[in-house]
Amino acid sequence: MSHNTTKSGYQTFVERLNKFPQGVVESETLYRILQTLVTEKEAHMLSLLPIKPFNAEKAAQVWKCQVSEARSILNDFCDKTMLVDIETTGEPQYVLPPPMAGFIEFSLMRLGNDRNQKRLAELYYQYMNVEEDFIKKLCTVGDTKLGRAFVNEQVIAGDDTLQVLDYERASEVINSAEHMAISTCYCRHKMMHAAKACDAPLDICMTFNTSAYSLVRHGSARAVDKSEMFSLLEKAYEYNLVQFGENQQNRVNFICNCCGCCCEAMQAQKRFACLNSISTTNYIPMVVEEKCTGCGKCVEVCPVESLSLVSAGDPVNKKKKKAKLIERHCLGCGICVRSCSREALKLVERKVKVITPVDSVHKAVMMAIERGTLQHLIFDNQAMWNHRALAAIFGAILNLPPVKRILASEQVKSRYMAALLTRLNL
Repeated sequence: MSHNTTKSGYQTFVERLNKFPQGVVESETLYRILQTLVTEKEAHMLSLLPIKPFNAEKAAQVWKCQVSEARSILNDFCDKTMLVDIETTGEPQYVLPPPMAGFIEFSLMRLGNDRNQKRLAELYYQYMNVEEDFIKKLCTVGDTKLGRAFVNEQVIAGDDTLQVLDYERASEVINSAEHMAISTCYCRHKMMHAAKACDAPLDICMTFNTSAYSLVRHGSARAVDKSEMFSLLEKAYEYNLVQFGENQQNRVNFICNCCGCCCEAMQAQKRFACLNSISTTNYIPMVVEEKCTGCGKCVEVCPVESLSLVSAGDPVNKKKKKAKLIERHCLGCGICVRSCSREALKLVERKVKVITPVDSVHKAVMMAIERGTLQHLIFDNQAMWNHRALAAIFGAILNLPPVKRILASEQVKSRYMAALLTRLNL
């Protein structure tokens, strides 16, 4: 292939993608995916775009074309789900989304004829489920994860012992969203083409705010109202699906309703035995041993295999079993509690509070610090003089030895980081 001998448009696009904190892993399959999504010329054009939101004038500048031509090209990229457009002040702003959660999912979130979706699904299956490097990198590197689990609200309803914050509830995301839409579940759509999909609902992928606005506008999602969205959330509960959403407190853009058999992140937790490929909730189930009969229902429904049956140690009934939790694997979603008819499981608060980034900027910076790529966020920014102090501080963090860098990242995991970045317009 050309990328092996010369620097093709696809290779420059891969280099651009690796400026994101999560990035990609280069492989022949990845190049086949990109060739299915865009032409080589389009890949090169995308590689020139900045990380921060930009307008048509900026695109025209980097592409060296007229603004009207840039607008037309940008709109075509949005139709192809390679860009997301945002309208805040009347003039559209554009963002190149990362691979995940981003254009990889968007390309299979509608059942259309504009692309060979069966071919794409097969390539994604090869890249995500057969080749392990990309998913392993995405899910196991760094403490700040791409997504987080939401607690099952049917379990916590009426429980006055749990102090559940608004951002920990999927219902609050729905209530606070400016736009909301439903698309085809990327994971199950992909697994459907591989003849491995489960019977969970397909049209149940929830998008919100700017992502919902753009996907609806360009035909990749269907706008819904709150009533329908809440009905779909109830349906997700009925199928014991985990609400897996964007790992930030404010303006969440997606909530997937995931199963352990199709979701790559949940599969990663089982395949790689990593502690948490998904950021957990602040809760964890506790087994009430005197009530547990060892029926195994909780074991069956756990999406990440964090429950098992062990001997109950009963001297009279030596075959008696009881549920045992592997805490380090548990998402804290509460599905197991919902499935237990004996009230032998209950949610309790974790001893150590889980830190959720305030917004997308906070999350991106924390991921970049942990992955050693913060310089891409800073210096892609056309930084002015008031960014220099911040750049110097981050540069010092990046030059620390690995252990000290981890300690430094722990120290800046707070809302003060987000407030500082907001003040400096980063």
